[in-house]
Amino acid sequence: MANMPRMQSFSESLKLLWQRLGSMSLAIILLMVLAIASVIGTVLLQNQSQMDYLQQFGPLWYWVFRSLGLFDMYHTWWFLTLLGFLMVSLSSCLWRNVPKMMKDMRTRKGTINERSLGRLELQKKWLLASETSIESLQEKFRGRLYGWEFKQVEQNGVHYVRADKGRYHKLGYISVHAAMLIILIGGWMSVEFGFRGNMAVPEGGKDHTIEFLKGTDTATLDMPFEVRCNSFVIDFFPTGAPKEFRSNLTIIDDGKEVLTSDIIVNDPLYYKGVYIYQASFGDGGSDITFKLFGMDGSGDIGQAKTSVYKSWTDEKTGVTIKVNDFKPYNVENMAGPGEIVNFKDLGPSVIYEIRGPGLKPAKIKAYMDPFIDINGNNMGSWLQISLTGDAADYQSVGLGLDLSNPKEWALFHAFMKRLSSMDITKDKMTETRHAFKLAMTDVFGDERPENFQDMAVRTMEAMQTLPKMPWPFIPMLDDYTHVYYTGLQLAKDPGMNVVWVGSAILTIGLCIMFYMPHRKLWLVVRSKDDGITVEFAGLTNRNQMAFKQNFNELFTQLDEDFRPKT
Repeated sequence: MANMPRMQSFSESLKLLWQRLGSMSLAIILLMVLAIASVIGTVLLQNQSQMDYLQQFGPLWYWVFRSLGLFDMYHTWWFLTLLGFLMVSLSSCLWRNVPKMMKDMRTRKGTINERSLGRLELQKKWLLASETSIESLQEKFRGRLYGWEFKQVEQNGVHYVRADKGRYHKLGYISVHAAMLIILIGGWMSVEFGFRGNMAVPEGGKDHTIEFLKGTDTATLDMPFEVRCNSFVIDFFPTGAPKEFRSNLTIIDDGKEVLTSDIIVNDPLYYKGVYIYQASFGDGGSDITFKLFGMDGSGDIGQAKTSVYKSWTDEKTGVTIKVNDFKPYNVENMAGPGEIVNFKDLGPSVIYEIRGPGLKPAKIKAYMDPFIDINGNNMGSWLQISLTGDAADYQSVGLGLDLSNPKEWALFHAFMKRLSSMDITKDKMTETRHAFKLAMTDVFGDERPENFQDMAVRTMEAMQTLPKMPWPFIPMLDDYTHVYYTGLQLAKDPGMNVVWVGSAILTIGLCIMFYMPHRKLWLVVRSKDDGITVEFAGLTNRNQMAFKQNFNELFTQLDEDFRPKT
C-alpha cells in the first residue's frame, strides 16, 4: 500500500486542467482551426439566398454544406464552441502569466552570478590600475547611456551596475493576448446579440421582417421599424451588367415617417443601430399579359393575365403557367467567333413553367420581340426551352412566325386552310404558291405588304416547327407592367466597436513587441591585488545583430573613458 501513487485531489485536477487550457499548443491548434473556418466563411458568402446556394452547388453539396452550417457558419454550435475554448485558453494564459510578468518588470535584480555572466555571448573585460576610482567608472558608464534605467548594488565587495532599456516590453505580449481576447469577445457579442438578414421590398411596398440563416435553420426577425421602397433605379453597362442600382427608402417608426434617403452599394443607411445595405435586386411581382396562340387549328388567340411568382390555369385544358421571372433587358453579344463584340438588347423576356395533363413539364424563356439577326433580318419569334428545368439546358427554338404581328398568325392559318382544300399531289410547288397567294388575299386583300416575301419564308418555316409543339397553346409575352424589388441586407453589430478597440490594442502591442526590445547591460567591478577588474556584458531579447553592433561601439567609447590618457 505504501508504494501506491497518491490520487490527485479535486482542486489539483482543476488546477491541472486550468494549466492545460492555457497551454500554447492548445491555443495554436484552436487558432489554426478557427483560421481555416474563417477562410471558408470568407470564400463562401454567408447568409445568401438559399436558391442561390442551390443553383451554385447543386442539390447534393447544397444539403451537405447546409447540414454543416457553412451558409451561416458563425452561428453554428461547433464554431461557437471553438470560440469559447479559445477565449478560455487566452483567459487562463493571462491569469497565470500576467502577475509574473508584471512582477518581473517592476523588480530588477541588480547582481548577476558568475555562471550566468559566463554564459553571455557579449562581454568584454578591462584590467585597470588599482588607484582607479570605482565611483568614477560607474559614473562614466552611466554617462554613456542616455535614457537608460540604472540599478547599482554592492555585494561581497563586488560593485554591480545594471542598465535596462525597454524593460516594459512584456506589456507587448500582455497587450497582444488581451487584444485577442477582446476581439473574440467582440465577435461573440456580434454573434449573440447582433444579426444580419435579408429583406426584399417591392417598389411602393414596405416590410419590417428580415430572413436569415441561424445555424442550419431559416429564421425571421421583426424590426422595430418599417422600410418602404419609394423607387428603385438601375443603370447598366453596354454589356448588360448592372452598373449601379439605387433605392430611395423611407423609415417608418411607430407609424411616422422619420427618415428618407437614397442608398447604393457600400453606402448604407443607418438607423437605431441597424445598417441597411443595398445588396441585390430582382423582379418585384411584375404584371404579365400573355397571348395564347391556340394549336387546335382554329387560329384563335387567347389571353392570360398573371404576375411574376404567381400561376395561371386554363380551365378548358388544365394547363398551368407559373411565371418565375421577368427581365426588361436581355443584352447578348451578337458577334460571331473572332469578330468584334456587338452587344444588342433582345428586348423583354419572361421565364415560366408550363405543366398540364399528359404534358412533360418544361421551363421556357419567351421573348416579346422577334429575333433580328446582325444583318437586320426578321427571323421570327423564338423560345428557349429546358425540359430539365435547368437554365444550362436551354435550347433555342425558332417558331418561324413573327407572333408580335397578328397578321402573320392569321396568314399562317389562312395558308394551312387553303392547302387543305387543294390537291397538291400533281404539282406541289405550283399549288403551294397558289395557296399562299390566296391566303395573302384572304388576309390583306389586294394590297400586299412590302415584306410579304419575308412573311412567305417565315410561314414555310412555321409549317415545320409549329406542328411539333406539344402544348394546346403557345404562351407569348404580349404586355407587362414592370416592378422591381430592392434586395436589402439589414445588419446590427454591437461588438464592432469592441473589435475596433481590440484591434487598436493589438496594433500597439505588436509595435511594443517588435520595436521595443528589452536590452540589458551590466558593469561588474572587482578590486584585486593586481588592480581593478571591470567586466562589461550585455543581453537582448530581439535584434541581436543591431544590439551587438551597439555593444561594440559602446565598448570602444568606454575603453577610451576607462584607460588613462598618456
